[in-house]
Amino acid sequence: MGEAPDALDDLDDDGPRDVHETLLPSITLSILSKSDAALPYPGDLGVAEPAPVVAPAADITGERVRGARVGDLIGGRYVVEAQLGRGGMGRVLRARHQALGKAFALKLIKTPIAMDPRIREMFYREARLASACSHDNICSIVDFGEDPAFGLFMVMELLDGQTMHSKLRQGGRLAPKVACDVMWQVCEALRYIHTRAIIHGDIKTENIFLVRSPAARRVVKLLDFGLSRPDRATSGGAVDGTPEYLAPERISGGPATVASDIYALGVVMFELLTARLPFGGTLDEVFDAQLHRAIPPPSSLVDEALDERADEIVAKATAKNPADRHADVAGFMYELRTLMNMLGMETARRRPGNSDAGRERRDADHRTKAAYEVFASAPIPMAAVDLNGKVRIANQAFLEFLGCAGDVGGIDLRDSGMLEVYPTLFRDLAAAVARKATVKRVIYLSEGGGATVEVAVLITPAPGTAEVTAGELHLALHPLRHV
Repeated sequence: MGEAPDALDDLDDDGPRDVHETLLPSITLSILSKSDAALPYPGDLGVAEPAPVVAPAADITGERVRGARVGDLIGGRYVVEAQLGRGGMGRVLRARHQALGKAFALKLIKTPIAMDPRIREMFYREARLASACSHDNICSIVDFGEDPAFGLFMVMELLDGQTMHSKLRQGGRLAPKVACDVMWQVCEALRYIHTRAIIHGDIKTENIFLVRSPAARRVVKLLDFGLSRPDRATSGGAVDGTPEYLAPERISGGPATVASDIYALGVVMFELLTARLPFGGTLDEVFDAQLHRAIPPPSSLVDEALDERADEIVAKATAKNPADRHADVAGFMYELRTLMNMLGMETARRRPGNSDAGRERRDADHRTKAAYEVFASAPIPMAAVDLNGKVRIANQAFLEFLGCAGDVGGIDLRDSGMLEVYPTLFRDLAAAVARKATVKRVIYLSEGGGATVEVAVLITPAPGTAEVTAGELHLALHPLRHV
C-alpha cells in the first residue's frame, strides 16, 4: 500500500478495473501513499497561489479616471472614432486599428465594475471562451485586454444593423415566419456554444443583432457571452442576469445552465411574437412573477391567429421546473422545425454560396458533440480545474464522486469533500503546473465495512493548443483494484 506517486506505468497489470461503482459519495476516508512528502508545497516549487487582482493605482488613490474620447488610443492600437452605445457594464465604441486600418466595435467596461475581482475574472474567462468560437451566427471577438488609462476592453467585429430589441420597439412584433427564422438562427448559435460546454447566460433581444448579408438575406448574430450582466441585488443576494429573462432557479441563486438558456429562449420567442415582455413592473414584481406565474400564451395577446404550436413551444421552454423544459437546444429546434414546416418554411435548405461552409461546420459540431458525449458518459471521473480548485467542466462520474447533483457550474473543490479524501490535492495541482508534466498518485479510499479501493489520480496540464482550458489542469481518477 506504499506505492510511489509516479509508479503507475503498469496500470494495465494491476488486476480488475471494473470497480467504478466503488467511487461513491459514501467514501469517508483517504489514506495517501507513504511518499506524500516527495511533493513539495507550491511555495517550495516557486509556484504561488494566484494573487487577488488589484485595481489600477489611479483607482486605489481615488483619482478619477476619465472616459475614453474621440481620438484616444486604447490598448496601444485602437483609435476611438465614435460612441455606438451604452450598456449596463460600459460603453461600446467605434475604434480603428492603427496598423490594420480596419474599424471594430470596442467595449469598455466601467471602471467601478472592472475593479471588482469577480467581474474581472468573469471578463477574461468569457472573453477567452467567446474568442475561441467561430460561427456564422455569433459575433466574433478578435481581441481583449486592459488599458492602464481606460481599463478592461474587448474588441468585436463591427456589425451594421440593429438589435432585435430596437427593431421590436420601432416596428412592433414580427410576423410568425420572420420570428421563426430569427429564433432558428439564435438556436443555431446557442447549440454551437452548448456543444462546447459554454453557457451564454444572458439570452435577450438586446443581445440579438440583425444584419444584412451581401446576398441581402437576414442574418442573426448572438452577442455577449455573459459579458453584459450587472449584478441585480435581491433579498437573497446578488443575481447575474436580466430579470425579465431569468429562469426561476437562477433568481433563487442557481447558476446559469443549459436549462436556464432554454428558458430565456422561450421568453425571447414570446417577445418576438408579441412585441412585449411577459412580465413587467418593479424588480421584485418581475422576480415574483418569474417564480410563481406562468407566461401567458402568445396567441392570447395578438390579433391574428397563431399556430398553437407556438404557444406550446413557449410554454414548455418557460416551465418553472427545469426538468419540464426541452432537454437541450436541439429539442427546442425539433419543435420549432415542426412549426416552421406548418408555416411552409424550409429549415433544411442550404443557403446559396454557403453549402460547403455549412457542411464543414456541421461536421465540426458533430465531432465536438461526439467528444463531449464520450467524456460526459465515461465511467472514470474527469474534470478540468484551475489552480484555485474551480471546476470548469466535469463529467457525471466526477459529480457522483463529489456527491453533487445536476450542473457542474459553481463547484469549488475547496468547498467540496474532495480535500477530505485527497488532502494534498492543491500541492499536486501546483506541482503539475511547475513540472509542466503529468503528476501521478495512488490514493486508497475506504468504502466502509473494511473495504478499500486503490485509485490512481492523474493531473495533467492542459496543452497549449487547448482553446478553452489552456492554463488549467485535467484531472482524472482511475479505480484500480480492491485491496
